[in-house]
Amino acid sequence: MKNKQKFTALTALLAVGTTLLLGSCGGETDTVTDSSAVSDALTAAVTETAAETERDRLAELGERDLGGMVYTALDCNSAAYSNIPGEVQTGEIVNDTLWERDAVIEELYNVRIDYVLENSGSTSKFRSAVLAGEKPCNLIFTVGAKLSTLALEGVLANMLDIEHLSLDQKWWSSLMYDHLRLKDAMYFTTGDICPSMYRIAACTYVNTKMADDYDITCDFVKEVRDGTWTWDLVGELSKGINQDLNQDGQWAYVDDLFGNIGCFATYLMPACEVEYCSITEDGDNLALTAITDRTVSIVEKLRTVFEPTNPKSEGNDFVSSAFKEDRALFLTQTTGSAFSLLRDMESDYMILPVAKFDEAQAGYRTGINIWSTAYVGIPMTAMDEESGFITEALAAWSHTNMRPIAFELTYKEKLTRNEGSAEMLDVVYDNLYLSFADVYDFGGLSSIFWDVLAEGGELVSQVEAVSSQTEKEMKDFVETWGNVN
Repeated sequence: MKNKQKFTALTALLAVGTTLLLGSCGGETDTVTDSSAVSDALTAAVTETAAETERDRLAELGERDLGGMVYTALDCNSAAYSNIPGEVQTGEIVNDTLWERDAVIEELYNVRIDYVLENSGSTSKFRSAVLAGEKPCNLIFTVGAKLSTLALEGVLANMLDIEHLSLDQKWWSSLMYDHLRLKDAMYFTTGDICPSMYRIAACTYVNTKMADDYDITCDFVKEVRDGTWTWDLVGELSKGINQDLNQDGQWAYVDDLFGNIGCFATYLMPACEVEYCSITEDGDNLALTAITDRTVSIVEKLRTVFEPTNPKSEGNDFVSSAFKEDRALFLTQTTGSAFSLLRDMESDYMILPVAKFDEAQAGYRTGINIWSTAYVGIPMTAMDEESGFITEALAAWSHTNMRPIAFELTYKEKLTRNEGSAEMLDVVYDNLYLSFADVYDFGGLSSIFWDVLAEGGELVSQVEAVSSQTEKEMKDFVETWGNVN
């Protein structure tokens, strides 16, 4: 990718505000231009707040002259969207904000930011280069499942050993920091440095037209704020809505009516704080914790709320047909559906975090899609202090500028339909969660929970049947993790 033209820091920051008024919102493969929904006053307020907040972390990093150092980010991405700017500014707000971010960082630290796009999605060249002792890049964006493999092959650096990275802070996923850190080692994460992050988060959509039609007067935003947005409440609100509209004796998303759809253990279990395995208190081992009385109660509750659990489905018809056509009150899916499948939905909807199990649960958790190109790692050959410095600066700037501008104003205002959803999306994105069991699926536990929720069956006996294999896989994993470099 050819080098981008340089802007002064002041010009770049001012251009952010200009882009807000003139820019457009990019979808999966198209561009929508609509600046009328963004008021001048709101634009100015958010831009000013972002600039004030942005200075905090960059001020902590201090002044720096890196002497024209080249910082390279590799995006191994075969999807319809990426984490890097195009070769030119286009008026598309995410692309142009990335340009402005890079211009600010380049000017502040006398560094050149370059990008390489591997649009096949393959990480094989990256892997070979690192294992040969080469430095193909300073940062890699790719699918989380691929980084999980590279982490066990000695290809990725321990991010905890890299100076300047503050992985427990808000521009990174703090819950991933808590749950992907073992034996003082952590090899990959996600955060605002990846625009793709905004598409991978689990959430619950509420069809507000159906809520009105059924006289549901729930103040959803208040319930979330008060910590009372639970599956008991979801079940009560959706009770009695299911109808076999064509009376054929079968449930199908294309022609029946539902209270709840989108039964994915991948997203429901994390939301209820179910831990298939847990990091031991000493931080050096994993313990199998998949079966507890609480977990059994959660599965029973969710199966009741999502009954019927396994309607006939074709592709994404549960989103593009049932929910979009006002035949489902609640949909639990990822935020990416707002971009790709619900953009032209006629009825209004809200976006909420996935509900907690009960009010005793400490907070909300957001399960995320491990198969999306929304994760970052640093090659073992780029453990230098400068790589950490620029990576941290890019991440912090992205949080305070990309999220309020490209996400809060564009995504929220244009894709979530109402002011309440804007606040709720902050709850969603501030609580991104991934654990070792979600990534490595020891003993196939994720599949078992998925099948039990969707198909029925007895949970405890199925988990017990694979417990020996699960514990062996966990033991082998622990022996490797933290000892690969």
